[in-house]
Amino acid sequence: MFDTVNFWIGRVELSGASPFDTQRYLSPDITERQNKNGYSCTGNVGDYTVNIAENGISLKGSLAKNYFGDNLHTLTRRDTKQAIEELSDRLHLDLGTAKVTRLDVSTVIPTKRPPADYYSHLGNKPYFERLQSTSDTLYYNNHQRQIIFYDKTKEAATKDVQIPDILQNSNLLRYELRYTKRLNRQLNAVLTAAKLYDVDFYRSVIKSWHTEFKTIQKLKNQSFMIDNIKTTGEAEKALFTALLQEKGQSVIDEFLAELKAKNVFKDPPRYSELKKKLNTILQAPKGEQSDLMQELETAIFDIARYAR
Repeated sequence: MFDTVNFWIGRVELSGASPFDTQRYLSPDITERQNKNGYSCTGNVGDYTVNIAENGISLKGSLAKNYFGDNLHTLTRRDTKQAIEELSDRLHLDLGTAKVTRLDVSTVIPTKRPPADYYSHLGNKPYFERLQSTSDTLYYNNHQRQIIFYDKTKEAATKDVQIPDILQNSNLLRYELRYTKRLNRQLNAVLTAAKLYDVDFYRSVIKSWHTEFKTIQKLKNQSFMIDNIKTTGEAEKALFTALLQEKGQSVIDEFLAELKAKNVFKDPPRYSELKKKLNTILQAPKGEQSDLMQELETAIFDIARYAR
């Protein structure tokens, strides 16, 4: 379930060896630099960009791509162990004690409909900013981690990546949870490469991947609910609800941003109160979720349940 995994190996972890001993194992095209901090160089091993300096070695890349040749396949816990051992062999280093500085937990989910059809049913998420940058990509951001949903089929086409035969002509939704800062604190572990294939840790991080999805607000189906209208007030509310559902989460965020820009409310908590009220209108009770959300929730639950 891991994709991008970045590592840092400090000079201390090299047991007295020089970081530059690794330079000979990089690709021939090496970029060298000399500045006030001393000499450093950058090269590649497989999918990884390797930067070597006096104080240590950083590796940035996709563990899945480095192992499989693409990130359409999903790394299991055992695959993760083998992938780290293989990378260690290529660099002639023991990466087991290397610190993990970024960790992406993700997989590809075959869906009945194109991924973009699901985004309008995904609403607000506490402590995250929702941002739909394109019709094919949806982000949830905060200062320590990021969640992204995107169309893997379209991304593969733009990068000229061959889709495996078993997934040909499928709708492929990628759900990815990215830990970008303070990983030890967020994951309650001293996170090293060897920790990634520890049974208990692996299960806990997959559980977190599932939990992050569960805490995203699921939106109601777009409908007028005319059968329940008895008064003009109820009719006005039904129309407002339907129009708000049609516009989705983004219109709430834009409206609140404009109110704040014009300093409409002198009391700052009023913005949070309004946002909560409007989000409540959008949110679907469990029994009223769309078929698309039920499909996606079931798929993600099953992946988390059976991940090994």
